[in-house]
Amino acid sequence: MNKITLLFLLFGLSLAAFAQESKLTIRVNAPPTTPAQDSVIPIGNQGIWGFWIYPKSKALKSIGNNVWEGTYSFPTNTDLEFKITRGSYFEEALYNSNGQSAKPVTLKITKDTTIILNPTNWNDIYQRSIVGTVRYHHNFASTYLRSIRNVVVWLPPNYASNPNKKYPVLYANDGQNLFDHTNLSGSEWRMDEIADSLMRKGEIEEFIIVGIANTKDRWIEYNGTPEGDNYLKFIVTELKPFIDKNYRTKTDRSNTGIIGSSMGGLISFYAIYNYPEVFSKAACLSSGFYFDDGHLIQKIKSDLKPLHNSMIYFDCGGKDLDYDFLTSNQQVKELLEKDKQISVLYKEFPEDPHNEVAWSKRLDIPFKFLFQKK
Repeated sequence: MNKITLLFLLFGLSLAAFAQESKLTIRVNAPPTTPAQDSVIPIGNQGIWGFWIYPKSKALKSIGNNVWEGTYSFPTNTDLEFKITRGSYFEEALYNSNGQSAKPVTLKITKDTTIILNPTNWNDIYQRSIVGTVRYHHNFASTYLRSIRNVVVWLPPNYASNPNKKYPVLYANDGQNLFDHTNLSGSEWRMDEIADSLMRKGEIEEFIIVGIANTKDRWIEYNGTPEGDNYLKFIVTELKPFIDKNYRTKTDRSNTGIIGSSMGGLISFYAIYNYPEVFSKAACLSSGFYFDDGHLIQKIKSDLKPLHNSMIYFDCGGKDLDYDFLTSNQQVKELLEKDKQISVLYKEFPEDPHNEVAWSKRLDIPFKFLFQKK
């Protein structure tokens, strides 16, 4: 074989390699919230995806059971980027429980590939499911904690129309379970609907709610542990100053409260006990005193003074975990009610299980107790 023939052969092989194509199959298991009349449409950096201009992109094909699929061919080694939408950027797919817009799917296509996506909701539906105005502070970092977390701030009905008014603040644990049904537990507190309704009826004063999302460290952060101490330091020394700086808040202890359920109820009790100069109100629903690693009950047996001039609501159901939690909650009730300098409201709900639906049904009670209309 002479050199010219060899060169042509190598050139031909190079062209063949360059001309090779690989197929990309996108399969989307659309969330139940997907409107029946809508289509699932990828937007991306290729012409067939509109070069990020959504009206130019074509919909995937519905293959039944809310599953959508499409197959595309691209030159091998092409860099691909795309998002899944229902036709606009406001209607992007979400894959988390906090409303944060998803990053594009990115890959270099080197062979036939299938990508399966499982969105949890759509951005527009997520935003519209919340009653009232919310503002998100994503990836909030702390010098005390190992994990960043998302913070969502719910503003009362007249916040925008009363630019000179300041408001009390309620800090709320398990922030991703408060306002929206996309959270991982599958249910929510309906805190936005309940607060908005009571405020508009004039049954409670208006206040700001600051939802603090939990992380993989929830168990140790919501407990009487060194990590729990650091979690409270985060709220008191980092988050609260940020909220007070960026929102119109009443910063004093008489206008600062905290709420939580289960282990979130336990850490809420620790907050008002360890930081009485910061918090004067606490709502502790189905609290996990039973699982406490800090011996809180022993502490309040010996000293109730940190709770003086405070308001504490706590309760317990009678089923599931609440069945086990009930005795320790009753013990705390008996201790607190001995001291008349503490304003206590305790309730039992024998038929209630340990979940967000049960807590939402009785949420109006602590709201009315802690935020009475003045």
